[in-house]
Amino acid sequence: MAFAIVIPLYIPLGLPIKPRPMTKAAFNAVEELNAGDVVLVSMDLDPASTAELEPYYRAVILQLKRKGVKLAFTTLWYQAPPLVERWLRDTVDVPIAPAGTPGYTGPPDRAYVRNQDYVYLGFREGKQNIILGMGADLPHVFGGKTDDGTPLEDIPWMKNIHGLSDFKLMVLVSAGAPGAKEYVQFAQNRYNLRMVAVTTAVSVTDLAPYYQSGQLLGVVAGLAGSAEYEVMVGRPSIGVEVPTGSTPATAS
Repeated sequence: MAFAIVIPLYIPLGLPIKPRPMTKAAFNAVEELNAGDVVLVSMDLDPASTAELEPYYRAVILQLKRKGVKLAFTTLWYQAPPLVERWLRDTVDVPIAPAGTPGYTGPPDRAYVRNQDYVYLGFREGKQNIILGMGADLPHVFGGKTDDGTPLEDIPWMKNIHGLSDFKLMVLVSAGAPGAKEYVQFAQNRYNLRMVAVTTAVSVTDLAPYYQSGQLLGVVAGLAGSAEYEVMVGRPSIGVEVPTGSTPATAS
């Protein structure tokens, strides 16, 4: 048992990564988007869950940016705003995979401009009540402005966003409650929302039934699912942890 654990740490086996159907479905839902579509990303997590969720977040943001969609970010967790702000600076304000990125097989992305290509709506306390409020009148929930005080009416593509049903897709980065489960229970059926979610491994059993029922278009399961997603996007990174000099993992 010791050899089976220790040897692969020093001599990676380089086994292929085979994406599961739930991961493929989440990937395909994003691929169906068109340039200019507006996507809501709800980042409901804390620092303890970043090891499992950050690889997916980075991969899906790269995929969304190269599709040319508009992005709106928010969070239901009071612990999340400092983390969200850092991730936005690291992945949205700058390119994730510019031309010439080693090991990257897809089209390059570009830097997004805040309040032009994306908005950060910020945090609101209220859990399920906030979900219901966003469904009925999203601008009212956020006081008609972004987190930095920019009026939503000054952002052309946000003028048509009155509630959750106006988003083409919702991407739920969910470490627990409130999160993906509550979005499904309180908003999905009511507004016929298209949603995909990533969650920690221990929460997969809570979300898998919603995938089977069609209420979630795809579910990415913890770190393993995040690694699968990285490979599908074409940029194996922190989820796969490709050592220097080794062969990147490939989907099979």
